[in-house]
Amino acid sequence: MKSFYKVSTILLTITALSACTVKSTNSKVTSAVSNSSNGSSTTDPATIPPVTGGNSCDGVYHDGATSCYYKNIPTIQASGGVYGQTWWSSTNFISSTGNSPGQFSSDYTFNVRIIPRSPTANATSTFGKVCSPYKMYATKIKVQLMMHKYGVSLGEVATLTSTIGAPSNVYHFTVPRGTGNPLILEVVNVSSNSRCTGFYGSNPSNCSTNPYLDIPINTLGPTECVAFDIQYSTDETYDLPGPTAN
Repeated sequence: MKSFYKVSTILLTITALSACTVKSTNSKVTSAVSNSSNGSSTTDPATIPPVTGGNSCDGVYHDGATSCYYKNIPTIQASGGVYGQTWWSSTNFISSTGNSPGQFSSDYTFNVRIIPRSPTANATSTFGKVCSPYKMYATKIKVQLMMHKYGVSLGEVATLTSTIGAPSNVYHFTVPRGTGNPLILEVVNVSSNSRCTGFYGSNPSNCSTNPYLDIPINTLGPTECVAFDIQYSTDETYDLPGPTAN
C-alpha cells in the first residue's frame, strides 16, 4: 500500500510539472515574434499595429505619443533686413493667434528646424512690405533663430539652411535653467542666395563660398520676399526627424 501511494505521488508530481511546462511554452509563443524558418507562416498578435490611440507625425504613426512636434506656426513671409532685427517672435505669435504660451515651455528639450517655401505673391512681409510676384529668385535660404529666457534679451543662436521644400537639419538648443516662464524663440536674421542667381546682374565674388547674402529691398514698392516654416519639439512631443545641425 505504501508503494502504491508513493507511485501515485510521483505520477501526480510529473503531471503537474508537465502542465506547467506546456503553459510556459504556449505563453512564450504567443508573445514573441513568430519564426517561419520551418516553412509555416503565423501572425503574431504583438506585431499587428494598433488602430487607435497614438499620433501621426507627417504620416508616421507613433503609438503612445503625447503629441506630434509643433508645426502650427503659419508660413513666415520675410523681406530684407539687418542682423539683430526681429523678423518673427514667439511672443507676437502667441498674442496674435491665441495659442497657448505653454507650447514654448520645456525643461530639457527644445529642438527646431525650418522648411523653406515659395513666397506668396502680394503677401505682407514681417516688416510690412508687399511681396512682389515678380521677384522670387531665391532657391535656398538661411535663417538664424535665437532662443532665450523671459526677461533676457540674448540667448543661443541656431543657424539653419535648406533649399525650398526640403527640411533643414535639426538644431538642438540647450534649454536654460531657472525659469518658470515660457521660452522665447525669435528669428534674428534671414538671408538667401537670390543675389547669386544672376537676376541682379553679375554675381558677387563670394557666391562660391557664401551664397547667403542680404535679401534685396525695393524701397519704392513691392519687394523680394522669401518664406519658410518653423517646426519645433519639446519635452511634451515626439522629436523632430532628421540629422542634427549641431
